[in-house]
Amino acid sequence: MIRQLTSLLFALVLIGTASASQRTGMRQTRRMRTCSGQAEYVVNFTNFLTPRRFGRRIPKTGLVYSPLAGASHSNRVSLLTVRSLASPQVEQIAETGQNGRFVALAEHLRDTEQGVKTVAGADGPTMPGNSTTLRFTVDCEHPFITVVGMIAPSPDWLVQVGNVNLVRRGRFISFRRGRLIAYDAGTDDGAEFTSPTDASLDMPSEPQKNIAPLVEDDTDPFNGRFIGVYTIRRVA
Repeated sequence: MIRQLTSLLFALVLIGTASASQRTGMRQTRRMRTCSGQAEYVVNFTNFLTPRRFGRRIPKTGLVYSPLAGASHSNRVSLLTVRSLASPQVEQIAETGQNGRFVALAEHLRDTEQGVKTVAGADGPTMPGNSTTLRFTVDCEHPFITVVGMIAPSPDWLVQVGNVNLVRRGRFISFRRGRLIAYDAGTDDGAEFTSPTDASLDMPSEPQKNIAPLVEDDTDPFNGRFIGVYTIRRVA
């Protein structure tokens, strides 16, 4: 009798384990089987840095976003990561507003099939109160988008969205909206709205610091307020 009961319990355990494995397998299959093809997105940045919103905290002409640049990429590539050191390409954007090095690197990674699918850059700055739109193609292997620009003039302040995943539960999302905040690139210790062309005002950070939200610095002139909004909309 004991042997029969033991055999019955063992069989029930096997059945339960098999059922659990089947459920897990079905969930994994549902997650994996639905991601296919590619999608087109437009990414829109709107600049809120106007005197009407921020008053005397900012220059009376407002602040611009330098020409935005970005890429769609895989998880093997991180063109900008908060809490990590800025690359020379991001440093150039943060301190000068020029995105040539960033675009060149992204295009090289795209052309050599090293994790970048598309690269986009704006023709000009995003003026206070205005918007800029970039277009990207993503697929299941390259579902992430990163876009970055300088808050100008400033020592090394950035506006960015980094490593945004546009695939959720195996499907391309339709729409995403979020607030833009200011980031300190960690490459210059300046705290004033200074012109990036005036080398005499440079205060290089020694040692270089990690990229971090500017609100974590007591010199933040925006007091943690968001400086714009972004939308990511699927168009095809």
